[in-house]
Amino acid sequence: MNIFDGDAQIGSYERQIGIFGEETFEPFEIDGAWYALYSRDYTCTRIMSLPDCRDLGGEKPHGQGFCPVELYVPRYRSIFLIGKNGEKSESRVFEEEGETYDRDVTDVFGNPITVGPWRYLTVGFVAGCLWGDDTSWKLEVFDLSCAKEGILTRSARFGYLQLSKDVPLANAVQLYFDPDSSLRATIRQQQDWDVASGALLDPFDL
Repeated sequence: MNIFDGDAQIGSYERQIGIFGEETFEPFEIDGAWYALYSRDYTCTRIMSLPDCRDLGGEKPHGQGFCPVELYVPRYRSIFLIGKNGEKSESRVFEEEGETYDRDVTDVFGNPITVGPWRYLTVGFVAGCLWGDDTSWKLEVFDLSCAKEGILTRSARFGYLQLSKDVPLANAVQLYFDPDSSLRATIRQQQDWDVASGALLDPFDL
């Protein structure tokens, strides 16, 4: 797996298994420093610093662990709206929606909108499979708040959640902030049903 900064190659590593190489390399920025989640061994995820491509730490290989197939660290932009009364409100837009705000604009009422820089969450997502499980992808979550120290914490905070293999992870997890500024997620998941009975099928029976 070769790592590039623009057209310049800055590093490389050998992935233990020859599939999901690009999908399991995900750069992100926290407090002005760049890092990447990556999976050199197919049974674990680790953190490297960029641009020196130095391994900082993370999960250790585990023969019966969680095998990542895709990594995703969401990015967003803050949108500041100044109303007629001078009040300032903030909202946040993620990924493709954020791309539409390429400059300061106005809303439909002519109020000015100021667009902030791209930022990354300190939460990441990983799709993967559990060793000895069925063949579907599951969704788990990384805490990236201690990325600088090479500390990576993974949890199945959404439970045993099965994702569709046909949807990229960035599309399967749609993020938004509610009016109280708490982060919410709409997650596309896969479920199989028996048409005749209407029963939800056990994935181990498929």
